[in-house]
Amino acid sequence: MECLHPHCPLQAAPLTWRDVVTHDDLRFTAAQQAAILAELEARFDRAPTNPAVAEAPPAAGAPLKRLLRLCPCLFNQIDINPTARATVHFCELTLGVRITCENVVQAFDVQHPQAYAFNPGPYGTPRNGGLIMELLCSEVLTNAGIPAMAAPQRQWPEWQMPGHVLLNEGRMSSLKAFGDILIPCAPTNLIISVKSQAARERLLYSANSIEAIGFGFFQEADEFWTPRRMVLYKRMGFSAIYMPSETYDELMDHIVTEGHEDFSVNVNGTPLYRPITAFSDDMLRVVGRSSALL
Repeated sequence: MECLHPHCPLQAAPLTWRDVVTHDDLRFTAAQQAAILAELEARFDRAPTNPAVAEAPPAAGAPLKRLLRLCPCLFNQIDINPTARATVHFCELTLGVRITCENVVQAFDVQHPQAYAFNPGPYGTPRNGGLIMELLCSEVLTNAGIPAMAAPQRQWPEWQMPGHVLLNEGRMSSLKAFGDILIPCAPTNLIISVKSQAARERLLYSANSIEAIGFGFFQEADEFWTPRRMVLYKRMGFSAIYMPSETYDELMDHIVTEGHEDFSVNVNGTPLYRPITAFSDDMLRVVGRSSALL
C-alpha cells in the first residue's frame, strides 16, 4: 500500500513534506500548502512509533482526508480511526515487507480484532473488517504485478492490463453485489469473492452463477469436504477456492481418505480447492487471457 509519509519505514526513496503538500492528488491551494506544511514539519517530522502517539491533525475536512489517503502512516500520529487502506499498510509495516500470497495469512492475523498485533499500528481502532480483507487480497494482486486500476474522483476505473478492478470503489460500487474484485479475462471476467474465517452459505451464493473465485482465511475444513458441497460450488460457478495452507492440507487429506477426489475438480478438470500461496501465480496466468487456464 503506497505511503508518501517522509518517514514511512517502507519508503525506499523518501520524499519531503514539501514534496507531499505539492502532490497533484492533494489539490491544495498555495495558502493550504504553506499552512499544512508548517504543521507537518513542526509536529510530524518523525516515523510511526509503538505505542502510537497522537498529535492534533495538521488539517481538517476534505484536505485532511486526501492527505491521509496519501500518507496512511499519519494514522499512527493522530486520533482518527484508520481507513481499511491504512490498516492494510500497518499490516505491512508490522511484517516489514509488502503483502504477498506467501504472507497474507500473517497479515490477516496482525489486524484480527481478537488480538491486534500491530507494530507499529494506528492510534485509533480499525473498522470495516470486510473491506480490510478485500484490500488484503487486492494488495496481494498488486504486489504480484496485477495492480488495482485507478478510479479518479470516484468515477469509472481507468482500464489497464494487467490489472484488477475493485468493485467497492467509484461507480463500480453499483456492482458490489456481484463480488469484490474483478480479474479481466475471456470468455467471461473472473469475480473474486473475499471472505473471512468462515464460508457458510455466504460464499456459496456470492458466485451468482458467474465464473467466480473464492479467496478467504477459512479455518474450518469441514465446510468444504462433502461431495454435495463441492457439486454446489461448481454449479454456482466457482472455478477455484483459495484458503490457508493449514486448512487446505486438512481438507485434502480428508477428501483423499474418503475417496472423493473426483468431486474436487472444477469445470476445467483442475483442482477446485487450492492453497492461498498459489493465488498469485494462478491470477498471473489468466489475467487478460483465458479463464480456461485456471
